Order: sequence, then C-alpha cells, then structure tokens
Amino acid sequence: MRDTKGHLKFLVLHIISQQPSHGYYIMKKISQMVGSEPPSPGALYPILSSLRKQKYIETYNEGKRKVYRLTDKGRKYLEEHKEEIKKALDFAERFRVFSEICGLSLRNVVDVIFKNAKDLTPEQKKKLKHATEDFERNVYNIIYGGKNSK
Repeated sequence: MRDTKGHLKFLVLHIISQQPSHGYYIMKKISQMVGSEPPSPGALYPILSSLRKQKYIETYNEGKRKVYRLTDKGRKYLEEHKEEIKKALDFAERFRVFSEICGLSLRNVVDVIFKNAKDLTPEQKKKLKHATEDFERNVYNIIYGGKNSK
C-alpha cells in the first residue's frame, strides 16, 4: 500500500477511459474496485485537476455536472503506461479481497488498541502482545501451511 496516490491516478484514468464520468461516479467505481470507502473528494479532485492540467483529460458540462473524458494525449499516456495500469488494477483487486477477508476488523482492532495504548495496564499490554503474536502465527500457518515465511 505504498504508492496509493499513484495507483489512484491510474485507476481514475482507467475508469475515465472506459466511459466519460463525473466525479461522484469515479469515487463510487473506485469504492467498488477496492471494496472499501471511496477516496475523499480531497484526494480525488486534485488528481483530476492535475490530469486536466497535463491535458490527459478534459471536461464538459452535462446539466449541472462536470464530466471528465480522456483526450488523445490521455489515451496515448495510458498506452505508454500499461504496466502501471495493470499494477494499479492488481492493487485494487488485492485491496478488495483484503477488505472482504479482514479489512474492517483489522482496522477496528488497530484503532481501539492505538486509541487506548497509553492507558493500558501492564497486564493488558502483555495480553495484547501475546494475542497479536498468536494472530500473526495463525495467519502464517493459514497462508503458508505452517511454514513461517516472513
């Protein structure tokens, strides 16, 4: 999950290459692709603005909505960056599957531990440390069949 902004840019371009789209549709489509919350407007619209400045996309109005479509320069850019698009789509699929398996549960657990970490008793800290170590071992056992391959 290192370069999510770069992946987001390529996902946005990919979606727009499929059909001209307005911002809400792009956010909804990305949410479906990753199986999680959509990107915030604060993450999406600067990317759209940057893609417009680079002339990879252009806009037109459809009623009150601004619709984004790929330009010839944008199509050429996508063609030249097929590998990055493939990586972004693979990332989205991995994230979607991860979200289905445990994304929300892990996020909730990490959140509750982080929020309460400084107030935990030494006994609670010890129990949580053991629980997370057991969890890690169990995950490796499930995925690698008992072979601890970090």
